Amino acid sequence: MRTRNSTAAHHSSREPVSQARLALAATFLKRSVKMLERVSSVASSETLKAALASPTDVGGVATLLSDLAPLGIDLSAVDPFVEAMSRGAAVKRELLTRAGGRLTSSQVASALGITRQAVDKRRIRRALLAVPNGSGDYLYPACQFVPDGVVPGLEEVLHAFAIRNPWIQLSVLLAPAPVLAGMTILEALKSGKVEKATGVASSFGEQAA
Repeated sequence: MRTRNSTAAHHSSREPVSQARLALAATFLKRSVKMLERVSSVASSETLKAALASPTDVGGVATLLSDLAPLGIDLSAVDPFVEAMSRGAAVKRELLTRAGGRLTSSQVASALGITRQAVDKRRIRRALLAVPNGSGDYLYPACQFVPDGVVPGLEEVLHAFAIRNPWIQLSVLLAPAPVLAGMTILEALKSGKVEKATGVASSFGEQAA
């Protein structure tokens, strides 16, 4: 049984770590606010309205950056990487839309009738495809699920990829492949063509490498 002193010592040992994290978060917040102030100052009323129409704060920021990028506004004055990041955010949102949306780890656990820990284990062993959400958790593209579970053969395909970037993998899964008669890898898997679908994923890795 843990004594009161040992419990106090445990909390004390964790406090510096927590304080350090809070300090980092505060510093990041200050920088982010300054960035948003600069970006907002060059945005049009229409662009700001579109950003405010987003249902989430993160979505609003992504919308603002992605809308400014193609308008010829020199975002490099804010940060040389902002334009590239905004385009990347737009591409990722589009991929998730094409994937039918995304599920959280808890939603996947509920849908598959397993624990959250079991979902994590499947992700780690590459039996499920997940993309990072930026807060330490993962999002699972809905396209990999069917009413009775996971698309058959998905694990074999994920293991066939030489490229480990989950965003690239998702893009390939959703792209029509000539060798599959114009079907996507996921469509081929649902049609029972596991070997051909796995071959496409494997050959993509070889070409990319």
